[in-house]
Amino acid sequence: MIGWLAFSLFFYTVLIYVWVRGLGIVQRHKPQLMVTFYFVMAAIRFTMALTIVALYMILSTHTRQEATTFCVTFSLMYVAMVIISITLKH
Repeated sequence: MIGWLAFSLFFYTVLIYVWVRGLGIVQRHKPQLMVTFYFVMAAIRFTMALTIVALYMILSTHTRQEATTFCVTFSLMYVAMVIISITLKH
């Protein structure tokens, strides 16, 4: 379980970094594409998060309680990541 949570933390750190760097690049070079960048990144973040939860559910040999705990923790981390990434650039 700790390995999956550490992976989740790394995953969200990378996504926030890509969000902040990418938004800065788009703002400098093509500011009219900021809305498009936001929606593309939102779709990528959401799809990747669902993929990780699905992989955990498929590959995990843990009990149902542990799987539920991971899903709730991962979801809360996702919400925190969205709030942090929006706060950093707005």
